Amino acid sequence: MFNFNKNRWLWLSLLFYFISLSLYAVFSYSLTAPNLVLSQNPTFWHFQSYMWRTFFNNRQLLSQVYFGLMILNFGAFFVFCSQLFKVKKVSFKMLGLILTMLCLPLLISNNALSYDVFNYIFNAKMVSFYHVDPHYQVALNFPEDPWTKFMHNTHTTAPYGHGWTYLSLIPYTLGMGKFITTWLSFRIFNLLPLFALLYFYYKNSKEKKYLWLSLVVFNPLTLIEVVSNSHNDLWMMAPAIGALLFLSQSSKNKIPWLKAIISLVIILLTMWVKIATIALLPIWLVVTIRSKINTIPRFDSIINNWPYLASLVMFLPLLTTRSQQFHPWYLLWSLTFIPLIRSNKWIKIWMQSLVVLSISSMFRYLPFLWNNNYDGNVLLWQKIITFTPFVLALLFFTKQTVFLPRKTKR
Repeated sequence: MFNFNKNRWLWLSLLFYFISLSLYAVFSYSLTAPNLVLSQNPTFWHFQSYMWRTFFNNRQLLSQVYFGLMILNFGAFFVFCSQLFKVKKVSFKMLGLILTMLCLPLLISNNALSYDVFNYIFNAKMVSFYHVDPHYQVALNFPEDPWTKFMHNTHTTAPYGHGWTYLSLIPYTLGMGKFITTWLSFRIFNLLPLFALLYFYYKNSKEKKYLWLSLVVFNPLTLIEVVSNSHNDLWMMAPAIGALLFLSQSSKNKIPWLKAIISLVIILLTMWVKIATIALLPIWLVVTIRSKINTIPRFDSIINNWPYLASLVMFLPLLTTRSQQFHPWYLLWSLTFIPLIRSNKWIKIWMQSLVVLSISSMFRYLPFLWNNNYDGNVLLWQKIITFTPFVLALLFFTKQTVFLPRKTKR
């Protein structure tokens, strides 16, 4: 049984992290769309007006506060992870409670850094209310609808697969036609794949160590992009990871074809949400035929460490023109495999560097927040802020592994 008194520093660090996320949740309303009125309540309206006056039209102050909050959130996050790593055993129920606590302030935050969820909502409305296909119709065709006034990209069709359009009908229906309840429904709906990932990590961890699990699930990037900004990437990644784990649990000597077919169908369905998981098809093939590949000398350890291969493969789409410019939530494609990787000194270089990239990715927003547009050198500065720490981390961790003398036992 978990001892609360013995682990008081863990709970204090969790409270610190909860407070830092709560401060971000309050700050997020400084970037509420100007045409969006979330509530007519006088107290809320006074608060929203204050946030607009203080921050929205003062981009330098806005950027400085965001910078400070990201420092605070990642600092609190690493303090919490260091305490969780000291705990010898934590139940899934307790991890779920921790995740719930951290998600609570973000459920009522504003999607400050992305308006994509507004497109998710309106695309579902086009299907359910207007009875048209958002993959062929655009929001501009419905100028009388008040929900289009605070949307971006009203001139484009739905960029995701029909699978996501059908999934989005669930939270839209639960919203009962009202914007605020639909907006909240999409946030709660996004918790399902997040908790599914937590379950997969916990059940498939041979060593009950929680460092890598916490570095992904409790990461500010994951929590802010999935819960607060309501991006749909985990609806692609969680089922794909589940399918590969389901397949990998078969005997090395024989893979039941029914199991292989089921896992393949699930991965194909995730491509119906976002096409990026097409990159996992070679990983599915490797896991399926690994009994034959294992007969090749020196390949056994690599093939059995398929999550590492998957993490590398899912990083590649981030470098293509298809993904346009890199966005922080795209990193979830590669980052979500980290807790499943069998780490050694070389593979750990990649894992550590990805965590560094998760930090720098959240600071990528700063040039845009400062300028309120993408003019001039904003895109260039975003790339410098994102990838310079990542490259330096790769070099640093490689140097630590290769050149530092090993400790000798006496």
